[in-house]
Amino acid sequence: MTRVLLGTVAIVGLAVAGHPAAAADVGTMPFKAPVLAPTPVPNWTGLYIGGNAGYSWGRTGVDYTFGGVPTAGTTLEPNSFVGGGQIGYNWQLGSIVLGVEGDIAWRGGSDSATFTSGNIFGDFAFFNTEQNWVGTVRPRVGFVAQNWLLYGTGGLAFGGFQHSFTETRPGVATRTASDSDKKAGWTAGGGVEYTFNPSWSLGVEYLYMDFGSTTLSQPATGPLPAASATFDDNSHLVRAKLNYRLNWNTPLTGR
Repeated sequence: MTRVLLGTVAIVGLAVAGHPAAAADVGTMPFKAPVLAPTPVPNWTGLYIGGNAGYSWGRTGVDYTFGGVPTAGTTLEPNSFVGGGQIGYNWQLGSIVLGVEGDIAWRGGSDSATFTSGNIFGDFAFFNTEQNWVGTVRPRVGFVAQNWLLYGTGGLAFGGFQHSFTETRPGVATRTASDSDKKAGWTAGGGVEYTFNPSWSLGVEYLYMDFGSTTLSQPATGPLPAASATFDDNSHLVRAKLNYRLNWNTPLTGR
């Protein structure tokens, strides 16, 4: 029995000794590293359209002159929801994006205030302002960081406005001056966009808009002397924007 066991061990030993490469290969199974797909790099070049919605904080300063004497000053706040659409085009040059965008939106903010003179006649004046639809045409300059676009912008702003002031001398006379006009001004601001697939991006934008001043005048009427009210219109606008790129280029391949 002992001889049989010794013979078996000897045979196995000779077999291993005769095939050293095979024994070494047992611990070195072949391994192939997985091939990682290249990361797509968004290209912002192209025409886009979209929608926007947010809030407009209107500010209208009012200066009232009665009988040639500065009489009162106040600030009206025609705040409102704002919503509309935009269209634009971007050109990407490396990490820099140049673009131009036009937009138009509805808003319907209004506010009013009453001034009481406190004189012996009991005179008082009522002021009202409305900031209606608004639009802009603006160049944009931005910087790309992966899927993010941060940009500054500024240009032309325009919109519809209404102003009025009514003066009353109780029991004697009442008169009103009003307008409904389109005004142009300037705007400046900035925003950030994030592209979450090759065609869509979502962003947030802030704009300050200044439309200058409008003066309404009343000539002397009976017992009431000449008067005027100057309305200085501006607003702050914050909105979310969703854009769809109509001809977004094929994504570039990161190396």
